[in-house]
Amino acid sequence: MFSIFNSIVVNQSIFDFSMIKINNRFSKKEHLKSHNDIQFLFAKGRSINESSIRIVYAEKKEKTGIPLNVGFAVPKKNIRLAVNRNLIKRRIREAYRLNNHELKESLINAEQELNLMFIYTTKEIITYNQIEEKIKVILKRLKALNEKGS
Repeated sequence: MFSIFNSIVVNQSIFDFSMIKINNRFSKKEHLKSHNDIQFLFAKGRSINESSIRIVYAEKKEKTGIPLNVGFAVPKKNIRLAVNRNLIKRRIREAYRLNNHELKESLINAEQELNLMFIYTTKEIITYNQIEEKIKVILKRLKALNEKGS
């Protein structure tokens, strides 16, 4: 029997929401922490710019079973106060967390794994909505490049 909370009747058929699994978590395993991976990323990685956010990406040297490892950087040169740097990193991290599912699915289907680094490049603090729009554009461009390259 279906519970009222997990299903809904649509056109006289039952649609089960438990079949859809959207995971918006950003676990510790997905964080880009390895010093060697970060050095490799900046030495051999390619970049995509979207006005105030730049992303540097590279395919992983070793397969780990995790499609994306991601890091976030806000240079002290651009944003002086640590409070503001942390605010911007939280905003970028949240926008990424909510919008990365299409890219992850694409990478899983292509059996690829990437390391990413988001770098904030402007001196002004922009709103969450502006950051989210830029992240969406970047992730769509990265997905398109990934599908074209596969």
